[in-house]
Amino acid sequence: MTNVTSPFIGLLKWMSAQVIVAHHMSVYGPLAQKGHVQMPQLFKFLTDCGAWAVSVFLVTAGFLAAKTQDEKMVGFPYLRRAMTDRYLRLAPVYLAGLVLSTGVAIFLRPWVSPDMLPNHLDAPVWMANAFFLQDILGLEALSAGVWYVAIDLQLYAFFLCLSAWPVWMGQRNSLVDPRWSWAAVGLWSLAYFNLHPEWNVWAIYFAGTYALGALAYRSQQALKSGHGLFYLYIAGSLICGWVEPRPRLFVAILTAALLHGSQYISISSHIGTQAARKMGDCAYGIFMSHFALLMLMSCLYPALEGSGFPFMGWLLAMFVACNVLGWLIWRYIDQPVKRMFFQRDSA
Repeated sequence: MTNVTSPFIGLLKWMSAQVIVAHHMSVYGPLAQKGHVQMPQLFKFLTDCGAWAVSVFLVTAGFLAAKTQDEKMVGFPYLRRAMTDRYLRLAPVYLAGLVLSTGVAIFLRPWVSPDMLPNHLDAPVWMANAFFLQDILGLEALSAGVWYVAIDLQLYAFFLCLSAWPVWMGQRNSLVDPRWSWAAVGLWSLAYFNLHPEWNVWAIYFAGTYALGALAYRSQQALKSGHGLFYLYIAGSLICGWVEPRPRLFVAILTAALLHGSQYISISSHIGTQAARKMGDCAYGIFMSHFALLMLMSCLYPALEGSGFPFMGWLLAMFVACNVLGWLIWRYIDQPVKRMFFQRDSA
């Protein structure tokens, strides 16, 4: 079995980022208003279903988190270092997105579409957003999608703790596989917490989806059949989705199945796989920065709508601008930060 999932994961992340851009484009600002008139069916679909792409991000994040923990003894020193690294990995691009969004909101406030403007831009709100606490504290998010990054950090910490409890209990030589804990908590989440929206600011609400990705990562230790636990979890997830239908859950199950199966496909390295990896690298920057461009577009489009430039051209320009900005953030923020803080990993 060859680990060649990186190009596939990169392409999956990039495509999901494009769907999220399209979803927000169909919800916010004058482009959304125009789109619902000119392309009502497409924009209604994007409004209603575009957010399902977040399930792809959650499953992929769980998969990669399990990969980083594979075969590691998760004691307290590792847990502390891993959480610090995770924050440093997320924060620079996240903060860049917040700075861009709040900058546009401050300097172009009279022209930005009102449905995109935050009501409060004071220091407590900004600090809460900077440390991923805005939803927990009941404060306003300063950009679309920031809730996801906060949940990602919670989920990473939560699943690390689930991996660490045998060590904390003194069972360093225990045969307890952390994947059993992931599966149990994940099914509990799908069967109860995920059905109650009041829990959606906590990791437990999304743990069932995250566990799909974590368990999709290959595990020879879980059941003698190799991957039996993953298949059992898929069956349990399907039962939960049948009892209480949730389209996002079915998207997550499909994503987990694709990630699991991709581990058995050997792909030679060539320019296409390298491009797919780079696209995946830029996905986080696209996700965090595109809302600032949507706010900027909400200023420009009403003034230039009568210029004769076709509406499809505006949409295409928006996608190109989002991808270019995502690449710039990856090239000049994400990459330098990785070199600065994670030299031991590259070594």
